[in-house]
Amino acid sequence: MRVTRVTLHCPWQMYGSPEDGSIDEISLSCILKTALGVSELTVTDLFQAIDQEEKGRITFDDFCRFAEMYPDFAEDYLYPDQTHFDNCAQTPPAPTPNGFCIDFSPENSDFGRKNFCKKVD
Repeated sequence: MRVTRVTLHCPWQMYGSPEDGSIDEISLSCILKTALGVSELTVTDLFQAIDQEEKGRITFDDFCRFAEMYPDFAEDYLYPDQTHFDNCAQTPPAPTPNGFCIDFSPENSDFGRKNFCKKVD
């Protein structure tokens, strides 16, 4: 999932300081958690990468410049420990239940294989 400028602009204005619109690391965490729809997120590495001058605050423009230079920043800075399957030769992860019905998986489904009867008026 990519975070867009539009997604972040409004919350950034809400958290940003009245003087220059800058935010601290805690505010960045709140903004990105909301934008990404996650409850846990460590933004320390990302914040430090953007805050090269170690001011303890970053602006929206600082963030946008960084995101343009590193479009995959989320994978590199927010989720660095996740395994990426970029090569088709690698073994894909084992199928897991869909969370709604523990005994259903698409591989075992008859969906699309049965001939359905048309409704007769």
